[in-house]
Amino acid sequence: MPRSHSRPRGFTIIEILTALIIIAVIGLSMTKLIIGQTRSFQFENGARRSRAAARSAMNILITDLRMTQDKGGVTAVDAVNNRRVDVRVPIVFGFVCEITGSSVVVSLVAVDSFQVASSKYGGYAVRDSVTGAYTYVAAASGDTIQAAAPNRCHVGPNIFADTAHVNGRPGGVFIASPAPPASTGVGSAVFVWQTVSYEFKSSGVFPGRYGLYRTVRGRANTDTLSEELISPFSSSARFGYYTNPAATNDVPSTTAPGVLSAIRGFQIYLPAESSDTMPTRNTPQQTNLTTAVFFKNTRIQ
Repeated sequence: MPRSHSRPRGFTIIEILTALIIIAVIGLSMTKLIIGQTRSFQFENGARRSRAAARSAMNILITDLRMTQDKGGVTAVDAVNNRRVDVRVPIVFGFVCEITGSSVVVSLVAVDSFQVASSKYGGYAVRDSVTGAYTYVAAASGDTIQAAAPNRCHVGPNIFADTAHVNGRPGGVFIASPAPPASTGVGSAVFVWQTVSYEFKSSGVFPGRYGLYRTVRGRANTDTLSEELISPFSSSARFGYYTNPAATNDVPSTTAPGVLSAIRGFQIYLPAESSDTMPTRNTPQQTNLTTAVFFKNTRIQ
């Protein structure tokens, strides 16, 4: 008896449409999930970049500003927008070994060779043993600081051997001009300095936003090195001022004092931004970091 063969049953239109709808719903959900994850990554990445810019700027600023001396160390500030400060930053410390009519012989402690190579000679400062204040001697365009024979400081009655080696790294003996102040004596503490300007101004990398610039100036402003260190920032980046006496001026002021020697530290507001924006945002991610730096090279009050 012949067997009957049933024809295979196919999918109905309703079943096909139902399957397509289910696949579409799953695909839409997956697309939304991927877009959400992508935006979340962009958001976190933008915030991370803005935080990195703020922290990097803070570390760079503190390195120089905390070494500023509290009298004569600050030479100029932007009293209008509070976006620039000029300070005399010590490069290397030492002692006076010998005094001549037009120069001074100093024994200087060892410093990192890169620090010396990247610095600009602006002059030197000698500490008054009575007041504790440093007198700054600005170098003219023809003044120099040159290596001298070690026996100028390490032989005879004026021996300053403690500056010869620090942790195995040799120091040096130098002749610096111009002539020292009248109060200078053999054994006086001394440091060599350079003028450093920090300024928030229009970025050359991110148009329409601000960057932090560092400008180093040497002898009579004849040696100048300027570079944009970190960017971008918003236009609200600024400096504040902590002034003496400390007991009554613990809150920073946005108004620059009339006497710069009254400044004992800076408040720094760093509204760092991410370099790009998210597709759903019109503005970049921003990290608002506020820090303070107080001068360490201060006199005993």
